[in-house]
Amino acid sequence: MADTSKQEIKLLYCYALEDKPLRDESEEHLIWSKRHYQLTNWHDREILPGEEWEQTIDMHLNSAHIILLLSSPGFTASDYFYGKEMKRTLERHKAGTWRVIPILLRPTLYKCQID
Repeated sequence: MADTSKQEIKLLYCYALEDKPLRDESEEHLIWSKRHYQLTNWHDREILPGEEWEQTIDMHLNSAHIILLLSSPGFTASDYFYGKEMKRTLERHKAGTWRVIPILLRPTLYKCQID
């Protein structure tokens, strides 16, 4: 029987659209964790029609406990990722309010340094 007293752990995927199949595969690897912990995950494909996409992403960025940065050339080339998501993610990671886990999906020249 699952322990319902455990705190929910919110996981957020940051990734490039072309990496969706790899993101889907990574979700499969987390099924065990979802079954044994109160792990919930969210990604931008869950934005509903009519929702303000940037506000919705911000809301989930602010409430996440763990951020998975699924790194690839398309991901690091994105102005939105580099200018907004990456900056906020690293600031909050350094402040200790998030845990950021970079995962290299495909080789890229960008170096994500997390102290």
